[in-house]
Amino acid sequence: MGTWEKFAAASCLLALTCLGCSQDAGSEPAQPAISQPAPMGQSMQTATTQTAGQQQAASGAPAAGAGAMAAPAGPGNTTPAAAPAGGPAGAPAGNTPAPGQAGNPPGAVTPTPVDMQPGMGPMGPDTEMIPELAPGEFPDPRGTCEGLDTGWPGDDTCMAPPPEGEGMQIHIGPADYNNVGAYEFGPGRETSECVNFTTPNSEDVYYQGWVLSGRPGTHHIINTMYRTPNAGGGSNFTVCRDPGTGTNADIIANLPGASKPYMPRAPTAPENANLGAQIPANTASQADMHYFNFTDEPLLREFWLNIYFVPKEQVTEESNGIRAMGGLSWTVLPIPPGSDQVYKYECPITSSGRIIQLLGHYHAHGKRFTSHLRKASGERVKVFEMYDYLEPKIFHYNSVTENPGFSDNAAGAFSGLLEVNAGDVIEWECHIVNDSSVGLRYTNEVESGEMCNLWGASVGPTINCVVP
Repeated sequence: MGTWEKFAAASCLLALTCLGCSQDAGSEPAQPAISQPAPMGQSMQTATTQTAGQQQAASGAPAAGAGAMAAPAGPGNTTPAAAPAGGPAGAPAGNTPAPGQAGNPPGAVTPTPVDMQPGMGPMGPDTEMIPELAPGEFPDPRGTCEGLDTGWPGDDTCMAPPPEGEGMQIHIGPADYNNVGAYEFGPGRETSECVNFTTPNSEDVYYQGWVLSGRPGTHHIINTMYRTPNAGGGSNFTVCRDPGTGTNADIIANLPGASKPYMPRAPTAPENANLGAQIPANTASQADMHYFNFTDEPLLREFWLNIYFVPKEQVTEESNGIRAMGGLSWTVLPIPPGSDQVYKYECPITSSGRIIQLLGHYHAHGKRFTSHLRKASGERVKVFEMYDYLEPKIFHYNSVTENPGFSDNAAGAFSGLLEVNAGDVIEWECHIVNDSSVGLRYTNEVESGEMCNLWGASVGPTINCVVP
């Protein structure tokens, strides 16, 4: 493995593909590896997927392929031991990682515990409920799982599946809340690990909208579809088939994911009405789940993803993913303690089209993330700016979305169609202040590591760069 491949193995690939980001329209669907979920209530199927009207009682036996040995561990990936069974009282205390999991680097400062309440992000409040809907907005679906009372934080983040015929739900979580196994996540832990699942659609479908909701502790979710079957079912966390770089040759495309516990459904602009993303029938997939627990109580790793269909005949084109990763050199040359610096990166645009969404990603020492479009004429247009790593915003560029204006301390963005041409360049920069006592490496550790990554989607050009 080359040096840069090792750098990239630590990447947080945020799959925020409301309209696709397909790598290959074709695929060879895998056979289902898991059973359908039990109805919402005190017991739910482990790593389940469902459409409305297809809920079935979960059996006690493992699903096809469940429990099989995982593929050999790749760089930066290990298979953890299962956490103790039982409710919150049975979780381990302290900052010691579970067997097979990496802890924070020596000398890292242990975060102060936070009183984490349901509906909160890992270290602060998540997106609040919407009191009034603007035109084109969708209601907040959280808290719609009738009768769910597990005793774990975040029951109010559960979502009922879409109505029959409108979409499907993918649920990753325990089958029995009295025996949660490896989904239990003790105090002081932080890790990014994968769970196998199979999409529930019995035929190829296209989607255009989605919403994801996770319990407290969710930092990011990366959902990836593969051409070949997974090794093992969805009953345990396992090694990730891709190190977070999108370079695995078996990848079909990303399913929608998250960069925080709640990702609301966005309206579809008229110019995007014919955009869609394909999900091949019964496709083998993985959920890469980055969680961290800075509280003094155990949490539960669990999320619900609702995907909304669009008629096949309506889809005439698919969008491409934007992946622009910066800071990988910090793996060998960490950001030194006491430093205060702006790190700048850029990626060329080789064909015409539109950028339809963008998102910046950095960690706790990031103070500002800014992106510009530098046109071939030399004109620079600021396209977005953000300041809070816990509340990253997905900025949409279309004819109906009015992004918040720019300010000195709050997220803002350009509004309208963001058209690009060959010869243009996308720029992004991160202001990082290392006020800790250790060097910050390019890792998934939010307090003792940093990243400067730009994600999004486009129609026309493929924007894909990995910059040291």
